[in-house]
Order: sequence, then C-alpha cells, then structure tokens
Amino acid sequence: MMQQPTQIKKSQPVAGLRFCLLAQNEIVQSLKQVTPAQEPLRLVVTTNVDHMVTMRRHHEFKHACTNAWLVTADGFPVVRLLKSLGIATPGRITGADLFPAILAALTPGQHAPFFVCANEATAAYLRHWLAKQGYSTPEQRVLVPEFGFEKDSVYSNEMLQKITAMGTTHLFFGVGAPKSELWMQRHREQLSGMYGFGFGAGLDFFAGTAKRAPQWVQRVSLEWLWRLLSDPRRLAKRYLIDSWAFVRIALTEYRLTVKESR
Repeated sequence: MMQQPTQIKKSQPVAGLRFCLLAQNEIVQSLKQVTPAQEPLRLVVTTNVDHMVTMRRHHEFKHACTNAWLVTADGFPVVRLLKSLGIATPGRITGADLFPAILAALTPGQHAPFFVCANEATAAYLRHWLAKQGYSTPEQRVLVPEFGFEKDSVYSNEMLQKITAMGTTHLFFGVGAPKSELWMQRHREQLSGMYGFGFGAGLDFFAGTAKRAPQWVQRVSLEWLWRLLSDPRRLAKRYLIDSWAFVRIALTEYRLTVKESR
C-alpha cells in the first residue's frame, strides 16, 4: 500500500518564515516521497542567524526563504526565539544532522541524489559513497562548480543539464548561503520534480573533510564559537558583527506577538 505523505505542520510567520513543526524523523519520512515531475523544486531551508540577518538586506534571498517548501530552525538563537514566541518548536534541526538522515532514507532505483560540493575532497568521498550504496554512474552525480557559477548563465545551464540528466530527486548543495538557495530558487522551474537543500558545510562534515564541533560544544550552544575559531578569516564578520542584527529581529517579532495578544 502506498505510504501517505506526512502533513507539514507549520508555525505562524516569524520574520516572514513559517517554520516546520515536525520532528526530524517525520521530516525525513516526508522527504522520502518522490515529488511530482511537473512540480517546481521544493526548497528546504535550515535557518540560522545568518540566514535571518541576510534576509533583511537581500530581497531575493528573503523571497527564496519565505517561499521555501519547508523551513527548520538550525541555530540555537532561532530556536530560542520561537520558544519565546510560544511556538511549539521540535527544537534544533540542522542541515548537518538532516543530511545524513536523509541519505540513509534514500533507496537506489527509487531516489536519485545529486551533490554540488565546495571542494574535490568532499566530491571524491561522495562519489565513493554513491558507488558503495549501489547508485549508478556515481561520477556523474557529483559536481564541484567553478567560482562564481551562480552569476554565469552559460555555466548554470551546463549545471542544469547535468543535474536533470541524472533524473535527480534530491539535490544537495554544499557551497554555502545565500548562493545555494538563490541558484535553486532562480532555476526552480527547470529543477522540477526535486527537493533542494542548501546544507553548506554539512556535506563536508559527512565526508570528514571538515570537523564539526564535539557534542558537548553543541549542547552548550557554542558551536558558532567552534566554527569561528576554525575559520576566523571567513566567519569573524558574520559572527562578531553581522549577527547583532538578529537582536533587532528578535525584539521586533516579540513586540509584534505581545501586541497581537492584547
């Protein structure tokens, strides 16, 4: 008997985002359902502080996130904001945790994953993983795009041809936000019949080419500090300067909730 799709329960809008209220295992079960071939790409966004801050200044990125098929709370501050607003969030659901859970649920013959990676080391691991799992033509299911691919229409068309030629059902991007979400949103019509994920470093963590913070660091909400110390040149501005804008977002949402409750 055909399994019925899981109903996606969502919160009221928070900064324009309607967060999924399902637990991770329920989300994974829903993502096993093959998307109708004629339906535009279903974008899945795992929202952290940087996503919400970037949305304030980048209209196209905000449009991609607010119109995503499914949104989870990735960062601890985002989860705490939802709880302070009285939203029954299932807790933190990160791209780094969701990625391996989805892969474990996919089946060769029924599903067809495709990976867009940030580096060749991660790509090599994923090709090996695909072959080991029994997927056909693994070398054609992994791509490391050239720098600036998201602004190159000719190269983007070549990417689209490679992705669609594989009958892709689950498209995983590991090149960071906002470029991953923007590229998928711009081409969502051509990427019909697929789920799209911008999991960033989650692909590298899975491949072992980058090291995720230990569990105890994650439990005390200091994973951001671990990542900052691991890559200070790239992340210092994001975590130490840009992230303060999230305080204004949180205060605005809290005031709106209090006002509506009166």
